[in-house]
Amino acid sequence: MKLSTLAAALLGLGLVAACSKPLPDGVSVLEVSDAYIVKPAEGRDVSSGGMVITVSGADEALTSVSADIADSVEIHTMTMEGGMMRMRQVESLPVTAKTPLVLERGANHLMFFGVNPNVAIGDEVYLVLTFSNGQGREQLLVTKAEIIGQDG
Repeated sequence: MKLSTLAAALLGLGLVAACSKPLPDGVSVLEVSDAYIVKPAEGRDVSSGGMVITVSGADEALTSVSADIADSVEIHTMTMEGGMMRMRQVESLPVTAKTPLVLERGANHLMFFGVNPNVAIGDEVYLVLTFSNGQGREQLLVTKAEIIGQDG
């Protein structure tokens, strides 16, 4: 199935779920805002990106991300250790009703590897986010991310 068809189907399911109230135990509704990917510097194919993810209902964890403009996407943390910024790949990051997941420069973020050199500032691309509730249930969410400049 093409990514755009999958995106439309999953978005429709998400909208149906979002309109249901109240949420049954163990059910969550995820929302994404401000998704972006930084256009790689000239001659490079590695970049970063971010977004804000909120959840209503049960807690979730972001466990993977894919994008058709990149060979792979990793979830990273950024910490200060001994006065130096240290970046590490992690398996997942939590999203709770009390603590939205904020992915941004200089903090927790996404890393994109093998980015298509033809992406342009202002383009919108699809991202497929995979979430897990930690009890064997996975949920997919498709969102759009804007390609922004290095200064963006």
